[in-house]
Amino acid sequence: METTPMSRLTFTGFKKLLSLLVVSMSLALLVVLGSWQVQRLDWKENLIATVNDRVSRAPVVAPGPDTWSGLSKSTDVYRPVNLVGRYIHEAEIHVYFPLMSPAGGPLGGQGYFIMTPFVSVDGWSVFVNRGFVPNQLKKRATRLQTLVGGEITISGLMRFSEPKNFATPDADTQKNIWYRRGTEELNAFANLENAAPYWIDLKAGQGVAGLPQGGETRIVFTNSHLQYAFTWFSLALVLFGVVIVYLLRLRKQS
Repeated sequence: METTPMSRLTFTGFKKLLSLLVVSMSLALLVVLGSWQVQRLDWKENLIATVNDRVSRAPVVAPGPDTWSGLSKSTDVYRPVNLVGRYIHEAEIHVYFPLMSPAGGPLGGQGYFIMTPFVSVDGWSVFVNRGFVPNQLKKRATRLQTLVGGEITISGLMRFSEPKNFATPDADTQKNIWYRRGTEELNAFANLENAAPYWIDLKAGQGVAGLPQGGETRIVFTNSHLQYAFTWFSLALVLFGVVIVYLLRLRKQS
């Protein structure tokens, strides 16, 4: 069927209208994405301020079993706590850390975090991250002088299970090498009874020469929302300029 000039004109107008509609929707989407990043920026800044305030507070007694059901990562992570009890060094767990950038002392490179069960004077248990040791000090027998004994008071920050994804290797329980700190797994492996749903990061080392090297808690939040917002709004502005130029050309052609 032969197309008439009128039908070609109608089809051309439809294509222009469709293109304008697609561009308008893209522009709206870019503005929405930019606005969402601004909201995320406000949320992240409030989170950082909240955590910094929490870390600076005086330590409280570590929460016991009667309060565990009310704990949450959002309200209790990095809370400073104290606890009196004793270590069970023979049940320590080694969590591999591939590249240590030291924060609590001079040691760095590859090594392990020493996670040790701690039994409170009230009879409940919690894992304690005593700190970092290099590869050559992984085995407990190589650092017997660092195994603090007897009843002591520990001071640290509350932490909760680290996320696990498809790239996280399974623990090698035969060699006692772990790749994440999940409280349920750690508590089950050590056969701890009445065990806390969190662990405690020590603020400083307790053994000879400060080993294991405590104070290695990383309180770091990625905050790229401002850059993302700038990117989305910049793209929206560019697209808006393209639309204006396009409409001006259409006006000249009419």
